[in-house]
Amino acid sequence: MSAFQFQLRQAKLSDLAEIAALLSEGLSFDGLVFVQTAEELAEEFDGTYCDLEQDVIVAVHETNIIGVGYTIFLPSDTKEERCYIFGTTKPQFRGKGVGTAVMQWATEHGDSLLRSTNRTLPKYLRSDMSATNSTAGELFQDFKMNPVRWNDDLIIDLITSPEVFVAPGYSIVPWDASRDEEARIAKNQAFTDHWGSTPTSEEGWDQLVHGSTARLDQSFFALDQNEKIIGVLLSHRYESDDEVLGKRIGWIDKLATLSEHRKKSVGKSLITHALAAFKRDGLTHGALDVDTENPTGAYGLYTSMGFSTFRGKVTYERKVQ
Repeated sequence: MSAFQFQLRQAKLSDLAEIAALLSEGLSFDGLVFVQTAEELAEEFDGTYCDLEQDVIVAVHETNIIGVGYTIFLPSDTKEERCYIFGTTKPQFRGKGVGTAVMQWATEHGDSLLRSTNRTLPKYLRSDMSATNSTAGELFQDFKMNPVRWNDDLIIDLITSPEVFVAPGYSIVPWDASRDEEARIAKNQAFTDHWGSTPTSEEGWDQLVHGSTARLDQSFFALDQNEKIIGVLLSHRYESDDEVLGKRIGWIDKLATLSEHRKKSVGKSLITHALAAFKRDGLTHGALDVDTENPTGAYGLYTSMGFSTFRGKVTYERKVQ
């Protein structure tokens, strides 16, 4: 019996729709139910952190794409440098060496990207997977990647969301795009003590704030008495997920408060404003991602406001020597 035949090649623009469908199928099968769109991929593969023609590989069998892998490289001149690996294999073609071949390419490519900066900062290859996906964990460990961090997606039904609240001494105002750079600086300062976070570049921030899924009309700044931005909340919306999840979810994608303003209910104020905006716009749920070991006590804040666990993810890591 001959070995299963497939080829690896660099991805092309014409592959985007097929890659999007494959990611939706494969990751949903593994417990991360969502619908990836070609438009979202086109934005992600625009060269900011990932270049379609260099950083995306596909596995092809009889002209069909059955596997995909890509890297998101986040260079940094402070703290650490990271390269994330993403991908999946079509469920009916698993166990045939496709995932191993894609992972071999991705780890070698990620290694090369990390080494290319010639900086002496710690360098890490990382990958996330659904907490229920044991086979991916085995594959990661075959490539010397080990579990290091656990994140939960938390969700709240907007019927039970708390009333809008403003912390004494602060004001909550709608996102103002003319202050994008000030907001980026505040986010970077606030995330300094967060595990696995490095400063977001101007280009990366523009992509995050003005991409197709960003919802600035559901996003807010927290200001101190001098009108300075001391907290930010950036919302995203993924309409393509509504049918498969049976919910219309507003996602709190970035929530940051400067360290000297924590424990003063700034985060709670921002969240209640976002949830009210979601409800105003006809959404049914609000959701956010949280590091279960977040040092700011964020997990406790969210659950005290009525958020509960929706699904979990595990981050695997290998340090590049």
